[in-house]
Amino acid sequence: MRIGIVTEYSRPWPGGISEHVHHEAVELRKRGHHVVIVTGPASGDGAREASRDEPDVVRLGFEIRFTSNGAASRMVLGRAVIGLRGELRRLGLDVVHIHAPMDPVLGWASLAASEVTTVGTFHASFSPSLLWNALFQWLRPISGRLFARLHGRIAVSREAERCISHYFPAAYELIPNGVDTERFRPDLPPIEVLDDDRPTILFVGRADPRKGLPLLLEAFETLRGRIPGLRLVVVGARRDELEPALARLDPDLPRDILFAGYVSAADLPRYYAGCTLFCSPATGQESQGIVLLEAMAAGRPPVAFSIPGYRDVVSHACDGWLVDEVGATPLADSLTELLSNSALLTELGAAGRKTALGYSWPTVAERLEGHFKTAMARRLGSGSPANPAPASPTSTGGTQ
Repeated sequence: MRIGIVTEYSRPWPGGISEHVHHEAVELRKRGHHVVIVTGPASGDGAREASRDEPDVVRLGFEIRFTSNGAASRMVLGRAVIGLRGELRRLGLDVVHIHAPMDPVLGWASLAASEVTTVGTFHASFSPSLLWNALFQWLRPISGRLFARLHGRIAVSREAERCISHYFPAAYELIPNGVDTERFRPDLPPIEVLDDDRPTILFVGRADPRKGLPLLLEAFETLRGRIPGLRLVVVGARRDELEPALARLDPDLPRDILFAGYVSAADLPRYYAGCTLFCSPATGQESQGIVLLEAMAAGRPPVAFSIPGYRDVVSHACDGWLVDEVGATPLADSLTELLSNSALLTELGAAGRKTALGYSWPTVAERLEGHFKTAMARRLGSGSPANPAPASPTSTGGTQ
């Protein structure tokens, strides 16, 4: 098959969708398919690396950055987006796979432009709001027609399915985000700066409000007095982005924090290998959590708040640790309990590795391939370029 993956987010943009898109392309190519990624411009940290390492990428237009749903986001715009139908025709695709297809502008433009089998994957965890009501209810004559052009619909988790189903009740196949279990594995040598015996907590992610990093900093202030020699490593977020949170804490706290900033895709697994455990203190709006899978694949127990999406991945006290109450104090208490119990850490790490193997990218890619084939057969069998329009939601107060 000739598969086009269309996405606002691809490397070097950090985050779950970008990682999903990269590995989806890699694994589908291994299975003999021709894959091209259609996305926006490469900018920021890692732009040169991404341009070199990501083959067969069509980059369109320009970007506008903003914050949405508690996270850094972007919108791809430009004449190339308006003329996307011509670009898709030029690529000669059999399948167009759109990530976040109901997000304007590139998602909507792709749905309108595709003339072949079209599949959408839904990633987001969100609550009904004025914005979503405007896009999905008030503009229903537009958004409903676009949604109906999908021949296949995928949700990466039950939480993602719950959120999109509130506005678009339909049949969704659950195909999770995957993890590269060869790239992230327990036997890797740690990155040099972490190649010592200090107990270490690792955070990987952006400084987005919903990621909860200030809560981890506050918990770490407490933990330093409980666990001798404890170190916190922050990958992704920069120190200058966290100055407001640090200003409220002990001025000496940064002495025991390594702000690694952006790290290359090649080096990231070695940061996981150098930690004792991993902490993702996200407070909500997480549909699954690829970083949890990366930690588990590396044999390092993930610690997180028990929020929707994360509960789809981690089983408390089995292959990770979920904290019931969102706050710095309960987080510090849970981290203290784990860091004081090396046997439990080992047990959770081994179980997490087994869980992660079930999310390995070869397995996920096989399921994606099967879904594409089913969607192609459905389109050909229906004799129609699109599926029937979905039912309209009957209320705005909860999941349908």
